[in-house]
Amino acid sequence: MVRDDPREPDPGFAELYASLPDATHLEPWLGWCRAADGPVLYLGIGAGRLAVPLAAAGVELTGVDAHPGMLERLRERLPGVELVHALIEDLDLGRRFPLVIGPSSILGDARRLAVAARHSAACVAFEQMNPHWLLGGEHPTVRVQESAGERAEIEVDYPGGWTHRAAVTLCWPEDVESQLARAGLTLEIMRGQDGHSGLTESPTYFVLARVTDSRTAGATSSAKRRS
Repeated sequence: MVRDDPREPDPGFAELYASLPDATHLEPWLGWCRAADGPVLYLGIGAGRLAVPLAAAGVELTGVDAHPGMLERLRERLPGVELVHALIEDLDLGRRFPLVIGPSSILGDARRLAVAARHSAACVAFEQMNPHWLLGGEHPTVRVQESAGERAEIEVDYPGGWTHRAAVTLCWPEDVESQLARAGLTLEIMRGQDGHSGLTESPTYFVLARVTDSRTAGATSSAKRRS
């Protein structure tokens, strides 16, 4: 059993994610990164399961993670990539990126989403666990231990006998546009995973949003919408 606590990192958490195979299905991330036409800020970059294939495909990344064990493993795999050890909530790099991405439900927290928007010159993209799917029935490898309001405590089983216990923010698709607006973002695309007939049936959903700050209104030309 491992737990992700950025303020008291669990070494087993990094070991778990380092044991997972690299992602082979890179969309929509690869398409959105290529459309950004510039360096991409990856929040919660982890041990590199998605980052390494993106870098191999030619995407220039700057990665941020609060877990030192994750970054230690990733530095060995991507020695030339800029990696920053920091809590997303405290991040201030002093520069903006054409695209900021946050896979793995890392931007469900309003403070983190605001930081992502502040570091973006054009677009923010993220993936969220879908509450419709999570609370809609039983799942072989995901268990809801408790759920109240906008939070749920879940356990996720992984190959190798690992179980990850996590507290997650329940981000309903119906609320996404208002959440984005509070961060100074406007929805461009929201969709489920490939192979799912409707958004409510998809385990996670993807969001692409553009910065609505008037200072960056002209920057979106290099980050055209691509599904």
